Amino acid sequence: MTKAAKKIQRKIKKIKKKQAERDLKEKISLFSEIEDCCLVCEKPFDKKNKEMVQSWYVIVRKNQNKVNLYCPECWDRANSLIKEIKEEINAKKS
Repeated sequence: MTKAAKKIQRKIKKIKKKQAERDLKEKISLFSEIEDCCLVCEKPFDKKNKEMVQSWYVIVRKNQNKVNLYCPECWDRANSLIKEIKEEINAKKS
């Protein structure tokens, strides 16, 4: 590998690292935007509870600058409703 090729690879690696650091900073700053309860049922959310942090769903709307938080029960309910609606639409098309 030539000297120029190695230089280009180092530059690309440096750019990717900086981008990853920016993305991480952005995601960490959004963590402070998370509400203290589920958006639908208002079940309380504890940011210090590891199990809750890993099982709850966080949806980030970048264009709206909004962070939505959903408990597993509400998330499953919403997904099942979406599935039912899709099935009804497909049944009507047939």
